[in-house]
Amino acid sequence: LLAGAGRLVAIGDLRAGAAAAVATLLAMGLAHALGAAALARAWPHLGRRGRRLAVAAILSCAVALRIVSFSVPPSLSDDVFRYRWDGRVQAAGHNPYSAPPASLLLAPLRDEQWTRINYPRIRSIYPPLAQELFALVYRVHDSIAAFRAAALLGDLLVVALLGALLAAWRRPAWLLALYACHPLPAVEFASSGHFDAWPVAALLAALLAHSRGRPAVSTLLLAVAVLFKTWPLVFVPLLLRRRPRWHWLLFGGAVAAGFLPYADAGARMLQPWLEYAGRWRFNDGAFYLLRVATGSLAAAKAAAAGIGLGLLTWLWRRDADPVRGGYWLLLAFIVLMPTVHPWYLLWALPLAAAALDTGWLTLCWLAPSAYWILVGAGGDSNAWVEPGWPRLLEYVPALLVWLAQTRRRATAAAPGP
Repeated sequence: LLAGAGRLVAIGDLRAGAAAAVATLLAMGLAHALGAAALARAWPHLGRRGRRLAVAAILSCAVALRIVSFSVPPSLSDDVFRYRWDGRVQAAGHNPYSAPPASLLLAPLRDEQWTRINYPRIRSIYPPLAQELFALVYRVHDSIAAFRAAALLGDLLVVALLGALLAAWRRPAWLLALYACHPLPAVEFASSGHFDAWPVAALLAALLAHSRGRPAVSTLLLAVAVLFKTWPLVFVPLLLRRRPRWHWLLFGGAVAAGFLPYADAGARMLQPWLEYAGRWRFNDGAFYLLRVATGSLAAAKAAAAGIGLGLLTWLWRRDADPVRGGYWLLLAFIVLMPTVHPWYLLWALPLAAAALDTGWLTLCWLAPSAYWILVGAGGDSNAWVEPGWPRLLEYVPALLVWLAQTRRRATAAAPGP
């Protein structure tokens, strides 16, 4: 894994060397899979001291992998430049939702990194706590490295919270390696600087508080997660169902309070959501099948929404465990999305590690193949042509592994004669 990260450092600009970068990341995924399998076989035979040493080795590998990956400049994605811009806009006293980067109102703020902002005619889509994070980081230091360091810090927080959750759920500690030593978080957070580790950390903290019998703290932390990014909403119905009704008011009030400082932007906050929902489609999984089956983008979106609502209804009627049910809803939400960037898969990876969900782990190991779209790509992302084979390479093996695991677990759980 460290050799692979070193190879990425040598490549440097991963967009310019996309073919080599994809091959390296897939090889790192294979190395991680083989190492995890060996660790799983060895774990039952280790004594207490051996297990402590193993956990120390896992954590050392995790830190070293991220340190090396931090030396890889952000090139697979340019989102981090938008984060910095939003922080810069707030530092100048502007509401980041009021005007897009291309607005003449913000022209005095443009600097040498302004040209690397993606979709400059679209307003910021990131929720309030994400904006607060961007503003804080910018005020501490306005470099791109500072934003990547903040993403790395959030990623390490996820590692720590996952370790605490494994202990609370009495799961084997070696499962931590499935996330901590996975190459995808290292490249997406330490290198590309995606801030998604922060909503993941907030969600894990909410689940940890839930496991420790602190429901009010869990509800507030769930609101924090939603204020970082909206996808943790899928955990709200089942997680709050068994709690007193005032928890719904607590959750709603906390979310509303988070948006209040930016309320002067009004309906302009909706523009990026409408753009994203209407235009974007990339690396989709189940949504691709719905699009082919219906022959219509609108019909596919309606079908995806119907499937998600049907799954929620089924889980609600069964009074499903809120953590397990929320996890299933999250997986369904991701695979039914029209756009599935590789770092979106990391939203579920810590819980997949805790559940030993080899299907999702396989999908994350193969996710870097989606970056093949960058091979030979020009500067205009609207002109990029997505090849068909990466989608097959990602989703088909992951589905087969998931089906095999599901069948094996069902057989193991079946009553004897």
